[in-house]
Parts: sequence; C-alpha cells; structure tokens
Amino acid sequence: MPVAVITGGASGLGLALGESCAALGMDVALLDLDGQRAADEAARVAEAHGVEVWGSAVDVAEGASVDRAATQVGERFDAVDLVISNVGVQLFGAVETFTDDEWRWVLDVNVVGSARVARSFLPLLRKASSPRLAFTTSSSILDPASRLGAYQSSKFAVWGLAETLRVELAHEGIGVSVILPSGMITRHLETSEAAQPERLRRPIANDGDFDAMIGSNPGMAEMLATSDDAAAGVVEAVLAGEPYVITHGDLTEAVATRSAALQRAATSARDARS
Repeated sequence: MPVAVITGGASGLGLALGESCAALGMDVALLDLDGQRAADEAARVAEAHGVEVWGSAVDVAEGASVDRAATQVGERFDAVDLVISNVGVQLFGAVETFTDDEWRWVLDVNVVGSARVARSFLPLLRKASSPRLAFTTSSSILDPASRLGAYQSSKFAVWGLAETLRVELAHEGIGVSVILPSGMITRHLETSEAAQPERLRRPIANDGDFDAMIGSNPGMAEMLATSDDAAAGVVEAVLAGEPYVITHGDLTEAVATRSAALQRAATSARDARS
C-alpha cells in the first residue's frame, strides 16, 4: 500500500490533500501543530476511505519534532511514497512595518520548516519505488499583492528550495513538485494566529491590510475556492511528476507577462555579449 505524509494536515488544503490521497487508496500520515485535530481527522478519513490514516503532532519550527515525526512514520509504515510539505504561517503588513523577529518567525516556519521536512523524510522516500516530494507555495508569487511581503518572500524561497532539490535528487528518481494554490476558504489565519509565539503576539492582519491587498490585486477576491475544490486533481498531478501544479484561478496573464519580461532580459543579456 503506498503511503503519503502531509504536514499541515489537520485542516484546509493539507487535510483536503490527505483525503485525496486516501481516496486513491494510499495510507496517510496527517501531521500538524494541532495534534489532537490531526488525530481526530485521521480517524474520520480512515473510516470514510477504508485505509490506514494516522494523525499526530509536529512543529516544523523544531527540528527535533520533525525528526521524531519521521521516526514514528518510519516505524509505522516503513517506506513513504509521497511527502507534501504543506507549511505556511501568514502575517500581513507593509514591508517597512515588519520587525526582524517577525521576519525570522515567518521565514523559519515557512522556509526552514519546509527544509526540515525534506531533510527528515528523505530517508523514507528513498525506500520507495517511485518517490515524490511536493511543496505548497502560493499563486501570489506568480501574481503578488500588497501587504503580503513576508509571506510572499517566504513562498518564493520555498520555490527556490524545491527547484534546488529537483536538481539534487534527480539522479535518485525522486520527483519534486511545486503546488501553487490561490485563495481558499480555510482556517489559515486562525492557525497562523495559534502558531504565533507569545513574544511576537499581534493581530495577523491590521486595519486596512485586506483592503490594500485586494486593491493591489483585485483578482485575489475572485479566485476564492474551498480547500476541497482546490485539492481536486493535485495529488494525481504530483504523482504523475508534474513540476508545477496551480490549483485554481486564472493566472495565465500573470505568468505570460512575467515569462515575456524574463525572456526579454535573457535575450538582451545574450545579445549584448554576442
């Protein structure tokens, strides 16, 4: 029986992806900072799909916690076929207002947390016949908006992490995918607030942040979806080896505009030295 491991798996997109894996006949480990919710959801998904689903706590901000979770998964399932690093805390604000400690928190959880997951679970992926590793980023790195500076910066970095791992792991046959979800109706802000250290405690968003975000990128409000709708087809695409999976929304113009600008820059650099 193939096995999938999903962090951030107790709610939102992570849970929806876990349910997709179970529907495909995979055993699943749902890992989340909220271990009790992960365990409760695991029991529900297992009953619904007739597969083994295990839920437990993990704090991706702590290397020992991620290592412990990987050990527990290895003892329970031995090999792992799919790991989805679905890590992400949010903190709104104009870039100039962020403190150094706020930057460190967002980057440590979102970026270093993703690297910790990869590091800890790669030994289990190497035991599988067709292993896949995926990282959840955000469609906002394709079409950015105001007041999301820390979050978008972190997701750009996760994209870079994935691209590097794709090169480093290619010779081992480990496929690496980047999942780019657009806006969803989830508990994302609630879970971000719950994860926020007491030393940094402040509202996840302040007055005017949402208006500024939507004002800079009106399409964000038009692309909202449920996590179940966003997850549809994602696992199949990752298992098929697709390097990029956009969950929903129309990003075609944003991608085309950036691609054209990069092509001009690349052509200009080449021609200047020819």
